[in-house]
Amino acid sequence: METLDDVLAKRFGKSLVKFMKLVDPERHFSIDKALAAAWDGLSLNAQYRLYFYLLYRKWQGIGFYGTPYEIVTNCHPRPTNWNGKPLINRLIKEGKMVSAKLDGSYGVYTLVEAQIWDMTDIKPLN
Repeated sequence: METLDDVLAKRFGKSLVKFMKLVDPERHFSIDKALAAAWDGLSLNAQYRLYFYLLYRKWQGIGFYGTPYEIVTNCHPRPTNWNGKPLINRLIKEGKMVSAKLDGSYGVYTLVEAQIWDMTDIKPLN
């Protein structure tokens, strides 16, 4: 169950607007009732997971396809294990990376990913 703070963060944090700027920077789509309802139907944590999953894909040059509504309703985000990825050295220098355990296996993740995916045994890498 979401807290009042979560509901207010979704509404007044303008999370849907930020999501739209990420997935549709050229503004080919508008926010309609179906998209707003689908987005509001996600928990705040699920919104974070989807946003950061797509943001990190974009950083890596990996595209995502579909309408914003299709992305919200059909995308199943997973955290990015940055081990061996080209951006890892820059992210480590910026102090954003941790070693963490997810589903019984360790990997290298951003601190944000470790937090929103409820990872355990989190250790900074810098």
